[in-house]
Amino acid sequence: MLVGSVVLQVLGSAAVGLQLLLTRRLLSVLIDGSRTGNFSGAPSTVVALVVVLTLAAALNLVRNELQRLLSELVARHSMKMVIDAAAAADLIAYENPEFHNRLTRASVNASIRPVQMTQGLLGLARSLMTSAAIGATLISIEPIFLVFTVAAVIPVALATLGLGRSLYRFAVEQTPTDRERNYIGNLLLDRRSAKEVRAYHLNGYLRDRFDRLYERRIAALRSLVRQRARQGLLGSLATSAISGVTLALLIYLVAHRDTSLASAGAAAAALLLLSGQLSGLAGAIGTLYESSLFIRDFDDFVAPGGGGDTDFPGARPPLGSVGEVSVRSAEFRYPSRQANSLGAVDLDIRPGEVVALVGENGSGKTTLAKLLAGLYRPTSGSVSWGGVDVSEVDISAVRDRSAVLFQDFVRYLLSARENVGMGRWEAIDDLDSGVAATSAAGAHDFLEAMPNGYETFLGPQFFGGSDLSGGQWQRVAMARAYLRRAELVILDEPTASLDPRAEAALFSAVRDLFAGRSVVLISHRFASVRLADRIYVMDGGRVIESGDHEELMRQEGTYAELFRLQVAAFGPTAAERDAHQPKPTER
Repeated sequence: MLVGSVVLQVLGSAAVGLQLLLTRRLLSVLIDGSRTGNFSGAPSTVVALVVVLTLAAALNLVRNELQRLLSELVARHSMKMVIDAAAAADLIAYENPEFHNRLTRASVNASIRPVQMTQGLLGLARSLMTSAAIGATLISIEPIFLVFTVAAVIPVALATLGLGRSLYRFAVEQTPTDRERNYIGNLLLDRRSAKEVRAYHLNGYLRDRFDRLYERRIAALRSLVRQRARQGLLGSLATSAISGVTLALLIYLVAHRDTSLASAGAAAAALLLLSGQLSGLAGAIGTLYESSLFIRDFDDFVAPGGGGDTDFPGARPPLGSVGEVSVRSAEFRYPSRQANSLGAVDLDIRPGEVVALVGENGSGKTTLAKLLAGLYRPTSGSVSWGGVDVSEVDISAVRDRSAVLFQDFVRYLLSARENVGMGRWEAIDDLDSGVAATSAAGAHDFLEAMPNGYETFLGPQFFGGSDLSGGQWQRVAMARAYLRRAELVILDEPTASLDPRAEAALFSAVRDLFAGRSVVLISHRFASVRLADRIYVMDGGRVIESGDHEELMRQEGTYAELFRLQVAAFGPTAAERDAHQPKPTER
């Protein structure tokens, strides 16, 4: 498509040069005819000029439409590169503000700058070819005109390069402010935050902050505009002065030398056309230079490893049997924090075992889950599957064999079938498997009862969509995890949106639901995880106690204390019943 555009530009540029030659011939016929009364050559020249003008217009039309499609293809390709680079980046990169700055610039540049580069390149080629055709015509009339006209465009070109550098510096400096402003704007527009914004009357406060951030950008932009206006004005003045000298020279040659009126007219037209083409050439060079500065950010991000540490640092051997999952002396620290979020954690999960991680909020349970699922790498220590350190194998194999139901799971605004099928997208069209998963998770009845059944869009944002309650969404997410058929299943607060009856039923069914799979249950509700084969109690990023429910109660440690505090809310009878009730596996 690019080659086709260039060919059309070559033909269009040749047509412009031909127009000038035909214009010169027509002027000669008219001037000579005014003296001799013979205009016989005029009709054929006019016809030829009309044909060339029509051809040039057609070429220009086709070229513009071709370039429009080419721009879309370039934008799609470059945005795909950014998405691939972001997807390959390690999850920990998303904890780094500078990564978000670079991602923002790369994504914005991906949608604009490659298109500008393409258009600038095509504009440069068009201006060069057209200028060459016009220049050849000028040389045949008076070569000195070409020298002056080229000299006139140099100041504008230099000013344009300076404008590009200043705009790039402005964009880089404004990235953090722009990100914050966009975030505030999304809070004011997004459905998920709309209820709290209204409940707390936050619209005025957030709007004022949005306005202040925007005013900060406008103030900086005012300064930039003044600077760019000064540079552009100086370049334009210099160009105008040289153009004036060129026109004065043309008048002198007509008045004092033997230059025909036809040649003078053709030269004047050529000068005007060439001046416009050279100005376009300077603009194209400026666009290419300015875009190249922004494209540098894009190129750096999409380069291998440019998005940060990659999930796939090189060729790694495949993962064998999962076997026992072991964590040894694992520590982890987020880039934005001074202290470790995990400190020297040891943990074992045997095949087919149900293990619970309990502790108060902020104790490190979810962070440990991300290490187990291969989403984070330990800062030190190791996570092993079947005796193999997962850092030494293809991490994608670890993720393929694990299923994670996060507390803040994604609510895809897609069909119910796709929401469940995201657990194993390769079989997203296998409705029978999806129904089996939703039936196991208790979601089949309400999904089938929706207006379009499993093809109903979830969420009201799209026409015909139906929203779900928090508990129903959680059951859909549970079905997604079930469908994955993973060997390690991690359930992070899987009952957060369920009522007590549904919570009790789900925890009781976990062993049957994920029979034969290793399960990690994460909860801060101690009374809900008594079914686990082993319970790890976490506090301050460390495992402080481990054992089954009876062992931990006999230890009279943190688990026993917090267990009694929690069940006390249900009264002595419930507490006594829960404390002495045998585990489901012992019945």
